Amino acid sequence: MFFIPICAASDSGGMEFVMDFSMITKEYIRKHDFKYDGILFRDNEEDVSYRLHPGDALPTVLAQNSTKLRKEFGKLFYDCFDGNFAKLQTRTGITEDAMRKYLRREKGRNISRMAVAKICVGIPLSLDEADNLFCLEGHSLEPENAILDAIVVDALKCGDDIKTFYETCEEFKIKT
Repeated sequence: MFFIPICAASDSGGMEFVMDFSMITKEYIRKHDFKYDGILFRDNEEDVSYRLHPGDALPTVLAQNSTKLRKEFGKLFYDCFDGNFAKLQTRTGITEDAMRKYLRREKGRNISRMAVAKICVGIPLSLDEADNLFCLEGHSLEPENAILDAIVVDALKCGDDIKTFYETCEEFKIKT
C-alpha cells in the first residue's frame, strides 16, 4: 500500500501536495509488513551507484542539511524547552549529555532518526513540521515503509506523550 499525495490549495493561492497519513494507526502498524525499522535506511541495489567511495567528498547538500538540523534542534530546544535540560529529558527522554553533543558544531554527535522522533513526539510537532525535520536528517517520513516513521505519525496524530511513544516502540521491538 502506498500513500498518494493529495493536491490541495495552499495559502499562497498555488497548489501543494499533502501526504495523507490518515490510515496510519496502531492497528495498521500491527498488521503491516514494513521494509525497514526506520532507525537506519539501508542501500537498495539501485542506490549502489550513488555510494561514496574513498576520497569522495560528502555532498554539499547533506552537509548543509546536517548543519540545518543541528540549528533546528537548538532552536527547538530553546523555544520549546526554554533551554532547560530537565524539561527536555522529561518530555523527550533525551539526556543533557546527548543534547549537548547533538548541538556541538564541530565533532558533535550525528543526530539520529530516533532523536528526531523523540523531539517530534515530545514537543509535539505537526506532521508537516516532523516531516521537515526528518528530511533534514536525511529521509522524509515513510510510514508505509518504516515502522519507526509509522509509530511517529500515529503518536503525533493521537497526541501520545513520550511514555506512550516508548511503550509503542517497545511493543514493536524498536530500540529507543
